[in-house]
Amino acid sequence: MEIKADVISIEKLKDYFFVVPDYQREYVWTGDVHVARFLQDISDEFSPTARKQSNYFIGSTIVVKREDGAYDVVDGQQRLTTIVISICAIRDVLKNMADLDEELETVKEELRKVVKELLYKYDIATKKHTPRLALQYEESKDYLVKLISEKPFTDKATPSIKKMMEAYTTVHDYLIEQKNTDPEILLNFVSYFLANVEMVLIRPDDLGSALKIFETINERGVGLNAMDLLKNLLFSHAKADEFEVIKNTWREMLKNLDESKEGDKPLRFLRYFLIARYHSRVIREDEIYKWMISPEGKEKIKYQANPIAFAKELKAAAATYAKFIKATNSWDADPEYPSITGIGYLSKKTSRQHLVLLMALPDNIQADVTRLLAKNIESLVFYYAINRTLTKSYEALFANWANKIRMVRTMDDLKIFLNAEFNKELFEQQEKFDGQFANKAQGDLNPQYRIKYILGKAEEYIRQKVNFPTANFNFYQSQQLEHILPQTGINVPATDYPQPYDYSNAVYKLGNLTLLEAPINQSLNYSNDISSNEWFDVKRAAYLNSNILLTRTFSEIQIGEQTKFNGFATETLRSFGNWNAVTISARQEILKRLIKDIWKLYA
Repeated sequence: MEIKADVISIEKLKDYFFVVPDYQREYVWTGDVHVARFLQDISDEFSPTARKQSNYFIGSTIVVKREDGAYDVVDGQQRLTTIVISICAIRDVLKNMADLDEELETVKEELRKVVKELLYKYDIATKKHTPRLALQYEESKDYLVKLISEKPFTDKATPSIKKMMEAYTTVHDYLIEQKNTDPEILLNFVSYFLANVEMVLIRPDDLGSALKIFETINERGVGLNAMDLLKNLLFSHAKADEFEVIKNTWREMLKNLDESKEGDKPLRFLRYFLIARYHSRVIREDEIYKWMISPEGKEKIKYQANPIAFAKELKAAAATYAKFIKATNSWDADPEYPSITGIGYLSKKTSRQHLVLLMALPDNIQADVTRLLAKNIESLVFYYAINRTLTKSYEALFANWANKIRMVRTMDDLKIFLNAEFNKELFEQQEKFDGQFANKAQGDLNPQYRIKYILGKAEEYIRQKVNFPTANFNFYQSQQLEHILPQTGINVPATDYPQPYDYSNAVYKLGNLTLLEAPINQSLNYSNDISSNEWFDVKRAAYLNSNILLTRTFSEIQIGEQTKFNGFATETLRSFGNWNAVTISARQEILKRLIKDIWKLYA
């Protein structure tokens, strides 16, 4: 392996032409973070008045020579693109500088000549300008070419182009600030940027060697995205005629993540995918790349032997991941996986731990198997939520279960796993729930959408049991959360509530909460004098107008001749003639029995 490496200043980039190949990642640096830090680091080394400046090293760039004499950029494209954008901003600021004395005018014009050479070369034969840096990836379109040639860009900006525009603005604003302080300081800074900012240009003899160097330099994955490292890893083991397939497959995978609004979190997907399909335990994001290139990772994933197969597996997994994310984030029941929507309500919409178990199932598994697993995960997640169990305490358990779920091929396989492994954890969480639920309050289960979901599920359970029409998730979210004992109660009887906190504790217990239509709830705004039972009589009469059975039965346990409902209600529910701490606890017990019938083992 022949490797050439030279330390060069930015000014020396005029001796090269660079191409960022279409398989490389798009421009992702943000103006207010990455570009601002890039400028600040250089500024920290620059001394506005010093005659002799210290050099500043900005890192390495790995390139491979092409047949046309230009160089493909294997590593360092974010930095190189930012340098070219910065040079464009320098050109524009210098161009508009006026009213300088003769000496500064001369410096400015000499700098403009250098900048021009750094941006492009004019080919006398073709009568065309050849840019020093060309971006071939699809998201770049021709924005950089237009910027270099000072032509307007009129197409729709991609996310990558928007970031390049932000980068230009950040640099331009910084330079203008320098100019407004003192034009000479700006010219000194530009001179420093071109002559004293240096990089190591590494030029191996072929792409395979370049990617190997890239892998070695970034072995620990520090400062780089493991997804980018993985992509280069696949290219390093692929044949040249396989590049196009890997490139397109990778792009489709990222598109799947973008459609699920997870495109900015590719590492989270990769981490859950590896835990679900290959790893035997929990793995952190900063450990991913090191594990992939370890003997264990290579043996399990087998990306070296067949990089295309692994890329395609990632693409399929990303599509599944996106489908499950969509179901989790949905506010109405997902038509295919309603229990996954339920998991989103119970474990909060930002929760993703359940995806480890769902993604462990084989790609070709029947949808019914996935639905049964999701239904059981929802049961467990309910108890984790209400018992306030921290994610970290069950993350390792989920990783261990993923090893077993990978082996599931049929519904019977899943039921064996559920009875042998899952049921034990569910039972332990149910026991904890039994011991704690009597004192559970609203604060234990916020956000409010989760409480509404739990009460809505109890309502749906009743309706299904008695063959009444059911409603969707959105219907229950649209109802108001009614505190039966009013939050703004006045004339509180000391006999029932000796201390102020006794009343507050009663108001926010789950047994004191119910769902109620907004017009009915608003009509009860002034039923807050609880010195006698009159306030509750008013509420009971109003509750009779509710279509929500769990609320209506406060007042009336039976509905006309509805024999099946009346029998179920008499056995399971209860009406109340008065309302205080004792009856709130009684209703909390009713909710507890309903909950245990809803969130249980299904196998």
